[in-house]
Order: sequence, then C-alpha cells, then structure tokens
Amino acid sequence: MSHTRQEQRSIHQIAIWVDHREAIMVMFTNAHLLREEELFSGVGPRTHGGGWSQQRFESHRRATLDHFYEEIIQNLNGADEIIIYGPGQAKHELEQHINRYKGLSQHVIDLVTTDKLDDQQFIHMALKDLVSAHIQQKN
Repeated sequence: MSHTRQEQRSIHQIAIWVDHREAIMVMFTNAHLLREEELFSGVGPRTHGGGWSQQRFESHRRATLDHFYEEIIQNLNGADEIIIYGPGQAKHELEQHINRYKGLSQHVIDLVTTDKLDDQQFIHMALKDLVSAHIQQKN
C-alpha cells in the first residue's frame, strides 16, 4: 500500500531562464504545466551615468541583483527538481544564492547554457529536460 502512495506523490519541477534583466519561471507538477511567471530585475545596462562613480554604480547594481535573485528564490518553495537556464553568469549567480538555502540547494539538478527562447520553446525544452532528468534520477 505504501508503494502505491509513493508512486502517486506529486513531483514539483521548476525551470528558470535567467539573465541579469529578467527571469522566466515555468512550474510543472507531474509534467503538467501549472503556471508561468516573469520577473524583472530593474537592472539597466552596464554603463553608469548621472554623476555616479563606477564603484557606487556597481554596488547599487549588485544590491539590485541580490534582491532579484531572492525574489526568484521565494518562488521555489516546494520544488523537487530545479533546472536553471540562461546565456551567461546570471544562472551561476542564482545557483550561488540558492546554495545559501540548505533546503533548496540539493534540488538544483542542472545548469544549461542557452540563448533567449520564446515562451513556447522554453516550455518545450524545460519539460523535455525535466522529464529526462527525473527518469535518470530514478535509475
């Protein structure tokens, strides 16, 4: 009987595409899309202006990104499997923030380098990768 309960347990999977300006999150339960969410960091281009020193600009930029990553992490509660996608450093920076949370860090199963995708391409890629990763983890 307990074996049947284990088979019926819902698997919550989240895929995140992230760069320094935005994050697109897709949430699945048992390989069915539950919802999609888009978050924006508010970080502008890497140039500074308005009389700010480079150090002050970078400090403000880092604080804004730290807040952005924490906002993403707030959406990860209950995730069994997480894959992070993106073109550059942001995916690694997000993983570093996630690693500060012992309850979440073991749920990151892959980091994937990819350019920006449209919503349907991302959902398709994420579902394929999450299902494949889940099957590999079971074996």
